[in-house]
Amino acid sequence: MGEIHVKFRGVVLWPGIASLVFMASLILFISVSEAKGMTTYYVDSAAGDDGNDGLHPNRAWRTLERVNEWEFRPGDRILFKSGGYWTGVLKPKGSGAAGNPIIVDRYGEGSKPIIDGAGTRGGVVVLHNQEYWELNNLEIMNDAPAPGDRRGIEITASNYGVVHHIHIKNMTIHDVKGIIGHEMDAKRTAGIYIATLDDRKVPTRFDDILIDGNTIYNIENQGIVTTNEISVNDYPGTEDWHKRKFTNVAIRNNTIYNISKNAMIVRLTEGGVVEYNVAFNTATAVTGNTFFSRSARGTVFQYNEGYLNQSSGRDGSMYDADLQSPETIWQYSYSHDNAHGLMWFCTDEKDTDIVVRYNISRNDRGILLGVNYAFTSASIYNNVFYIDAKLSPTIIEESNRKHSYSFYNNIIYNNSPSATYKLNNNTVRTFENNVFFGYHPESEPEDPFKLTSDPMLVAPGSGGIGIDTLYGYKLLKGSPAIGSGRLIPDNGGKDFWN
Repeated sequence: MGEIHVKFRGVVLWPGIASLVFMASLILFISVSEAKGMTTYYVDSAAGDDGNDGLHPNRAWRTLERVNEWEFRPGDRILFKSGGYWTGVLKPKGSGAAGNPIIVDRYGEGSKPIIDGAGTRGGVVVLHNQEYWELNNLEIMNDAPAPGDRRGIEITASNYGVVHHIHIKNMTIHDVKGIIGHEMDAKRTAGIYIATLDDRKVPTRFDDILIDGNTIYNIENQGIVTTNEISVNDYPGTEDWHKRKFTNVAIRNNTIYNISKNAMIVRLTEGGVVEYNVAFNTATAVTGNTFFSRSARGTVFQYNEGYLNQSSGRDGSMYDADLQSPETIWQYSYSHDNAHGLMWFCTDEKDTDIVVRYNISRNDRGILLGVNYAFTSASIYNNVFYIDAKLSPTIIEESNRKHSYSFYNNIIYNNSPSATYKLNNNTVRTFENNVFFGYHPESEPEDPFKLTSDPMLVAPGSGGIGIDTLYGYKLLKGSPAIGSGRLIPDNGGKDFWN
């Protein structure tokens, strides 16, 4: 009798005892590997079959329901076929582990796989009390004929502890028919919504949140939201705030547009960074600042661009250090063509050390710098405000509340004969070493060291869409502004052009 050679999953097994031992060990290895995770599952909306094992593109699953039945393990990958289309909700089970997240992505050539919520209430991609997940390269939508409680991606936790490592990258999220407005039900509708729902039994919060490279558009009510539905009122640094805070948050490289209210609401962060995002055509239905913080400490907003905020009332600026935002930094950003201007302070009276520096505001309208709610201290320096002759903004407006701030080394290039300032007697302000060029309204603030000569910008008034269009706001050699500014400690170490 000749020898029988067996091929098992691509491995040739020789006859005899050795082959049996080898086969047994191989099967054991495969079984243990699958039990521990590290398995790739494929989903194909056209050629898949839920009776398959899902372990090869030729044996792919077909439906979201099949995916949602399975409990995934650390290191598993769930890959949706490019060009595929699914209707319903992706709500997979399981959690990854440190160093072994569960990864959702696509395979094959073609457009991003589409998951269409088709008006489902809640989110289209949903994780609850799950951690160590990475979501990549899907297209998400959730449109409907009428408004409702809808989200694109919904990441939530209740009485869980610390939720680690939620990464959302290169997703396209659009046409989410939420609820427009300022009430709590409206504030829950968004493209990406990350929230603690309940922490009354077990303190619950998030750590290691990355939202990177996503495109988010046609959303009611907001683009990206982090929050706690029990309370966002704990002052940064208090015991309850530490129990609820988001840590190690990075929101970067996202493009957000056609948003009925805010592009981004960043609540309860300690540190973290919001950078290299572009947001436009925001507040299309109700008032809202484009990017704002709430109950955040030390969070840095930088290298962002915000334009065409369409607010019909107040709250139409690019940036807002909102209630309880001490030590936040707003820098190296570009605000233009907004209903209002660069920055509003809708702060808490205890808020200190808010820094606004190295930003450019070009042809913003309304209130360019809104010193609104009370706060203890802020530093505003080395910014440029360019005002076209056809505009009539209020360059700085102070409300009748207590404020204390410094305003150093800024350039106000005012071509408008109707631009003005609105200052009040309750504010403690220090203006020094600023350039006030062009028209000088009677309300212009006092500055003992001001310059009124031409600062000699390369091309004042230039600039378009994109931070890389702002070379015209550099100072020419021989500018009177060079060397005339006030020296500011801890000033970030570089200017707008690094």
